[in-house]
Amino acid sequence: MKPRILLAWESGAGRGHLVTLKTVAAALGPDFIYDAALCRMDHAAEIAPLCDLVFPAACLYYDQAGVRGPGGTRTATWGEYLGDSGFRDPAFLTRQVRWWQDVLAARSTDLLVGDYAPCALMAAYSMSIPAVIVGTGYGIPPPRLPEFPVFLPEFSHRLYDEAEMLTLINQAVVPLGVPPLDHLSDIYRRSGELVRTLDMLDPYQGQREQPLLPPVADVSRLMASDGDEIFVYFSTSELEDEAVLGAITTLGLPIRAFCPGLGPSAATRLTAAGVLLETAPVPVDLLVRRSRLIINAGQHGILCLGLAAGLPQICIPQHLEQLYHARRAEAAGVAQVATIHDRTAPILRQMIQNAYVDGRLASAARKSAEALQPQFAVRPEAVIRARLTSLLR
Repeated sequence: MKPRILLAWESGAGRGHLVTLKTVAAALGPDFIYDAALCRMDHAAEIAPLCDLVFPAACLYYDQAGVRGPGGTRTATWGEYLGDSGFRDPAFLTRQVRWWQDVLAARSTDLLVGDYAPCALMAAYSMSIPAVIVGTGYGIPPPRLPEFPVFLPEFSHRLYDEAEMLTLINQAVVPLGVPPLDHLSDIYRRSGELVRTLDMLDPYQGQREQPLLPPVADVSRLMASDGDEIFVYFSTSELEDEAVLGAITTLGLPIRAFCPGLGPSAATRLTAAGVLLETAPVPVDLLVRRSRLIINAGQHGILCLGLAAGLPQICIPQHLEQLYHARRAEAAGVAQVATIHDRTAPILRQMIQNAYVDGRLASAARKSAEALQPQFAVRPEAVIRARLTSLLR
């Protein structure tokens, strides 16, 4: 009987979470049976051919009441994110962990692979089912972390006390058989990890128990050279911002875009402005050959694609995870970040036009890509198979 693996995704909006889980199943191959419990079903068809069953997961909710409006507090730490995601609500956590326990039992799961799936991890831990956490470094804290660190110094105010949250979580999960948590990071107790990022993007660099694996991103062997297009990738609702849409549609430069969450009104305006809209991901070699600049929100995958190809980038982050990654690229001299104060069409347009002709930015991006090549050259499939199959022996 083939071992059964549950691919679990519990929180987050981007397609990248599903793609990350898909890479694990693809690396392990047909010697296992896969189920997928997904936070969002938008792109479920991409992973369905690999799975026995694909179904909606019980999802964490995200309460932004404390971070919106005048005087709102930005999410300073991963602990603050958890506080806004239901981890101060014992009744919710009880239902959430119990749901995952029921699924693990019903599907006779032998191994859990979780991306942004802390309640699934706790459920597996309570049932002595080996569990592996996968994702970017930003969302995977090291084990036994005494306290979550501040990610960006300008956003350091905290709303929640981690010790109080820990008490509430233990009240919810210990009666379900989850061993007591000593630190908030213990919700991520696992048997193994697959941290898919670069050293330069890992907020916990030097604290990992296992070596990093290359990012989950299509990477070309080509290096950017003489392309003339701007490639735009926005994965959700970024173009609902009139300033961003207004800047893109008035650049007067050749633009190609792939925006899976694009609405019909924005699509009409982009097409009228001469933007070439793609309906599927662009083959990465073509993207690199054609492009001179990438515009994105600082999403981990597309950011890493550009870093590998030596393409300069303009990042317009939508939340602090994207801002953190974009800032790291900016610190390396290969990207420019549009702050909230830059969010007017004229400022964004000028910023993009300047970057398009900035030879120093392009040169820095290519030099950085050459230095990063050893990290991108690692083949992750064998490492994934070795780490996961060892847990099933």
